[in-house]
Amino acid sequence: MIYRRQRQQYIFTAFLVLIAVVNVLFFLILNRPAQTEYARLEESISRLGAQVENNKSYITNLMQTSTHLEEFDKDKRALLTMYLIQRNTGYSQIVSTLDDIVQQTGVDKTRVSYNLDPKPLAGLNTVSINIPLQGNYNNVVNFIRELENSDTFFLINQIELVGSKDSGEQTAAANAAGGPGTVALSLGAETFFYQ
Repeated sequence: MIYRRQRQQYIFTAFLVLIAVVNVLFFLILNRPAQTEYARLEESISRLGAQVENNKSYITNLMQTSTHLEEFDKDKRALLTMYLIQRNTGYSQIVSTLDDIVQQTGVDKTRVSYNLDPKPLAGLNTVSINIPLQGNYNNVVNFIRELENSDTFFLINQIELVGSKDSGEQTAAANAAGGPGTVALSLGAETFFYQ
């Protein structure tokens, strides 16, 4: 009877060991895909975290670019209103500005010609101006300086000396007296109208 009881205990123990081994095998078999899925999810989370950081830096760069564009628009408007002339009042402002500079510097100007480029570039129309001037050297230099320092933007792109209408005797007399002679030149300049 003891032998029979021991035998039953061995069978029962073997059965429990077999169930434990089967459970461990089932645990490993069923847990392996879950571990693989968990590792894949962790990798995906780390990739998404890196992508979030990249997106944050990208958004920061876009915000800075947006800020720079707003500043650019403000600077452009300031440039247009401070130094350039609106097209509908442009010619009258150019004429009055040039007349004021001529009176301040004491040069003589003859017929000024204007040429408007009808095709706007970047919202600006180029106006070419040809200004024939005559006066002594200092006055002409002062005219050019005043034109460059004017509130209206003028770009001097050509200076051409022209023969003076004074006789050679007057020029020689002015030079002998220590004063500069009369200079005649054709000054090419540009300004811009905005719309």
